[in-house]
Amino acid sequence: MATLVRQLRIALVTILCIVVFAALFEFFNAVPTYLSLSDHIERGSAKSGSTLVFEALVWGLLFRAPGYLFNGTVPLLIVLAVAEWRSTKTWLPYFAIWLIAGLLATGFPITDPLRLAAALLAAAAVSYLYWLLAGKSAGGWPQVWRKREPASTRKLVNYAAYVLLAYLGYQLSGYLYYGGKLLWGSSGPEPDPGTPPFHVRFEREMTASKKVAMMDFPDPASCLKKAETDDLSTDRLKEMDWDRIDNADEAEVCMFRLLGSYENLSYATDWFEAQGFDVPPNFSSARPYIDLDGTQRVTGGYSIRKNGPKFPTKGVIRRAFRSIPYGMSVDATWSKDGKQLLWVQTGFSTL
Repeated sequence: MATLVRQLRIALVTILCIVVFAALFEFFNAVPTYLSLSDHIERGSAKSGSTLVFEALVWGLLFRAPGYLFNGTVPLLIVLAVAEWRSTKTWLPYFAIWLIAGLLATGFPITDPLRLAAALLAAAAVSYLYWLLAGKSAGGWPQVWRKREPASTRKLVNYAAYVLLAYLGYQLSGYLYYGGKLLWGSSGPEPDPGTPPFHVRFEREMTASKKVAMMDFPDPASCLKKAETDDLSTDRLKEMDWDRIDNADEAEVCMFRLLGSYENLSYATDWFEAQGFDVPPNFSSARPYIDLDGTQRVTGGYSIRKNGPKFPTKGVIRRAFRSIPYGMSVDATWSKDGKQLLWVQTGFSTL
């Protein structure tokens, strides 16, 4: 029981710290803008700067925090669960953990000093908060348990604990490997755009995770299910291997590779429907939505509530977290003449 209570405490404190980090990151990120406004606007209207900071704080809580919780809770719980087996008298080890997590979450902003400073300050604050609420007592509950449980029970649970640690280590190695690729994507050379050349709508969308996805899926063949032939016929391009997709960036890159391999947008509706998406009549290949700039958009919708998450296809815990949104949408935007795919964007609907 003591072990269960301890793990529950770690989970709740971790969730709290993730939310606090999201709010503080947006707050610290907005402070330089606030100071700049205070220097340049009239004193009577200086409150607009404080309003900006307040809105950044609220935005972090309402919009940034859900994404961080969605993507970061499981990896952090794994790392912090492993850290539980050693006691520590200082909060600095937790600062290292939260700093790495914060840099991963914010896309390794090493080229943006202000954004990097915001991540450092937010990580320092939440690591100290975590240490106060949970970290100070790390390593204490095994000793308490040994005093209360008989030797035979301790031996059995020890074996179970080793198995659990081995499993957590295996899971952690995957996150560390992906973290290394994110670091390379953020600090290394720009990846090859691939075939067809991958594009994003806004430069800020070219994140480290997106770059990693571009390298992992450089062409249409890398996104398709294995087959004896290497042809890229109209029907073959519909055989996207969703088992290989772990996140939205990989999904966007692969959908772009495959949809962009068609001659024009007339194939988009059939392709979306082959993937299990619903295409509204006014956003279909026959009647694409025309944006103000003349570009043409085809949209596919997918009910997560009804069908479960589209990705990942394996892992009970990962699929549970991906099931938090109730719907997924994909916007594929073509040029004015409908012959060139410009970008693909995914969105998720949550309560």
